[in-house]
Amino acid sequence: MTQTLILGAGFGGLTVATELRQQLGPDHDIVLIDRRPEFLMGHRKLWALVGVGSLEEGSRSRALLEERGLRFLQQDILAVDPEARSVRTETATIEADHLVVALGAEARPGLVPGLSEHGHNVWDPQAVPGLLEALARLDEGTIAVVIAGVPYTCPPAPYECAMLLDDDLRERGLRDRIQIVVSTVQPLLMPNAGVEGSAWLGEQLSARGIEHHTGRKVERVEADRVVFADGEIPFDVLIGVPPHRPPSVIAESGLAGEGPWIEVDPATLRTSYDGVYAIGDVTKITLANGLALPKAGVMAELEGHRVAAAIAAELRGEDPPAEFDGWGYCFMEMGKANATLIEGEFFATPEPRVRLGDVSPQNAEDKRRFEAERLKRWFGG
Repeated sequence: MTQTLILGAGFGGLTVATELRQQLGPDHDIVLIDRRPEFLMGHRKLWALVGVGSLEEGSRSRALLEERGLRFLQQDILAVDPEARSVRTETATIEADHLVVALGAEARPGLVPGLSEHGHNVWDPQAVPGLLEALARLDEGTIAVVIAGVPYTCPPAPYECAMLLDDDLRERGLRDRIQIVVSTVQPLLMPNAGVEGSAWLGEQLSARGIEHHTGRKVERVEADRVVFADGEIPFDVLIGVPPHRPPSVIAESGLAGEGPWIEVDPATLRTSYDGVYAIGDVTKITLANGLALPKAGVMAELEGHRVAAAIAAELRGEDPPAEFDGWGYCFMEMGKANATLIEGEFFATPEPRVRLGDVSPQNAEDKRRFEAERLKRWFGG
């Protein structure tokens, strides 16, 4: 019996597993390992802040994967040996014919002095209740949404957060007493969307009265202010976007080479090790303009489709599938009831071609349909 071992059961890992199960018969063993028992749709954290939906509605037990003909192991990964295509957990060492690394990126607020102590990390589901309480107590003052380091997952999310809060405060009659400020360390609001896309986003924020700043590196965070080299932002509630880094087991495995991220062949998602692939946020794919491919769930999903097709073709003795083309998309929410569709040809030269669609309720509905379709596909009805 052949076996594929998948590390991480997020967008990328789940896609590889479910696609392989559809394409290969029961003689192929598919194993997913993740330390968390529950899967959570990432946008649910923002929805929970403004009453659009709960965390629980976007969560599923990974134990349900067993009913889909997959093996799920809830364990910590202690070591990865890419040469042997093996993984050591607290209970066993597992070897496989193919290894897919989809371990994602971890928020590291501790890399920014004072951020953990004085900011709310909405990238962590466990931080949502505390932020909800802080927002409920606030009836005047300033909410600061600060991108304090890069890279971070889901580039549009901080701006979605600001616009969702703007919508919510208006509904509650508090917007005229509460200021919303957004700041980023990056030179543009969304570098992957280019100058024009970032300018468009700036116009959207300004139209909502949301102050925004670019190119501001955080030196430290104090109890009531974020300090930059060129000034400060006082706050009553701080939503901090921390830098993200790969899990420590990646550096220890040798997969990352000289940098912290796993570099892969952009066309095939192969690593430098035979039979070993890496997809999603744990990777770095450098684009023609020197920027990195965005770290987003849908990109991991699209990469997962290509990797699953490649493994299935190899095991069946068929020609490899078409190369991964770097196309991707996402729905960016502009409030509770409206969204825009962002589409990108990220492998284009001399720089990615990114299109932003109209802002409409239909796009917001399509985002909800996107969630429902994937939860059903991965975990069943």
